Amino acid sequence: MFKGYDILDFVRTYCEESICQEYLANAKWGNGFRCVKCGNTSWTRVAETYNRKCNKCKHIESPTSGTLFHKVKSPLTKAFLFVFLVSTSKKGISSYELARKLSLQQTTCYFFSRKIMKAMNIKEPKLLDGKVDVDEFFVGGPETGKPGRSKGKKKQVVMVIQMKKKGIVRCYANQIPSAGTKQLKPFFQKYISKEALIRTDKWRGYRPLKYLFPWLKQ
Repeated sequence: MFKGYDILDFVRTYCEESICQEYLANAKWGNGFRCVKCGNTSWTRVAETYNRKCNKCKHIESPTSGTLFHKVKSPLTKAFLFVFLVSTSKKGISSYELARKLSLQQTTCYFFSRKIMKAMNIKEPKLLDGKVDVDEFFVGGPETGKPGRSKGKKKQVVMVIQMKKKGIVRCYANQIPSAGTKQLKPFFQKYISKEALIRTDKWRGYRPLKYLFPWLKQ
């Protein structure tokens, strides 16, 4: 949704209610309309809105119904900004801080935050395409007698980052027991498109993956 926006870009882009409605309509019905009541696929746009009316049973559906924004009481511009703040805060953001920033009730912020986090947890990861960088590394401080790739008590992590001109667009990371091809392969398949331009270091665990990811470069 955010395509690597910083907060100023985001506020400028989603500055009007109609723009938010149009975004939701395109996201919801991008693959075609199907009436939730009768299954009909032909529709008519309701005048001066992005609502759609089924041509068969006349049911009217809004872009927000069935989404995070269903029955939201604040303006969509503020609700969009709410989602942006929750989903892009590296260390999390409390409901009290959200309430202060957006002039909303703390309880409203608490329940909407939980709704967003639940949706984020169940959403299937989007395959990264374009230019991506992959690296594996250890988390934890140096240990006596455990140089280089010696694991010791440290945790090993593999991370993929999708980059564009504005910076990081999206990234995923998983803890792995070791950096062998057997452990790296499912990570690549879960998060990276086979059309992605992948850049890695010279670690030998990546080499056998070139038959699955032809644009992998070491």
